[in-house]
Amino acid sequence: MDLIKVERRNEVLALSWQDAEDRLQGVITPADPHPGEPLRLTLSVGNLQGPPFEGGVTVSFSQEGVPGQVTRALKKDAVGWSTEFIPPEPGAWDVDVRFLTTRPKALHARFTVSETGVPLFVWRSLLGLFAVLLLLRVLTAMTRREVPAEPPADAADEAAAAPPAGATAETPAEPAPTPPVDPRADR
Repeated sequence: MDLIKVERRNEVLALSWQDAEDRLQGVITPADPHPGEPLRLTLSVGNLQGPPFEGGVTVSFSQEGVPGQVTRALKKDAVGWSTEFIPPEPGAWDVDVRFLTTRPKALHARFTVSETGVPLFVWRSLLGLFAVLLLLRVLTAMTRREVPAEPPADAADEAAAAPPAGATAETPAEPAPTPPVDPRADR
């Protein structure tokens, strides 16, 4: 069985293979398949010379070491040969592709189905929320530390209206004694 080259390209796993007569290209989407979530396999099979290939393609998905768990016979549609598959478990998975041109072709590729993790947008959202909270904390700390250079005008008015140090709020301050007036001095 010939090996299909598998490369990650952005959000897809790109598949490619070629011999002296035929070529195969394809993609598996998404690039990080997870158990219970559908993945899509799309293939393009062609001859290097002669008329375009229009025949059928057989695809088998299996977990490593368990041959042919799911086999599908595909017919060409508008985009090529495609199918969906939902892997039930994580781990290494094989996809075997068979087609017949001048001779039978049997190709093999391996991809990994990984455990479902926390989606990237959740991590980005949490990071953004943390950044906003940190910014608010810094701004709050900065505004609490500011001390005005001059006391406000209201504070000066309150100080003037305050009773003298010896007076209490219950007893009003006694008026200053006036000197006695000598009635004889006026004459």
